[in-house]
Amino acid sequence: MKPVQLLAALLICALLSVSCSRKDSRAKEQSGPPQTGGLYSLNDGEGGFRVGKIVAAENDVVFLHLFSERWASRPTLETARLASVPAPLAYTTESFAGMQPLHLESAAVSPEELEAYETWKKSNQDVF
Repeated sequence: MKPVQLLAALLICALLSVSCSRKDSRAKEQSGPPQTGGLYSLNDGEGGFRVGKIVAAENDVVFLHLFSERWASRPTLETARLASVPAPLAYTTESFAGMQPLHLESAAVSPEELEAYETWKKSNQDVF
């Protein structure tokens, strides 16, 4: 390979690397701090995405309903709204941020969702 071709290949790799990292940081910036009632697209760390709704956020804990559906790419808002079968889970704010949350919409928290949170809070279950 000629030096000019090698330099061009390295430049293309550098540009692709920079553009990919910019895309990730923009997704994080759009989310901001966890919002109670917010519906989020979350990176599950296994090559897929899930949807979660924050029921409560306090004392560095984010309690959410994590829905069972899994997608290969971030779901659209319309697709996320179809998610069903929530599992109540709690994460530290750091763990939640590590899932690269992307805020999709804000909604009210139902009395049933709050009841699940209160039950979890009294049970001293794990925080991931």
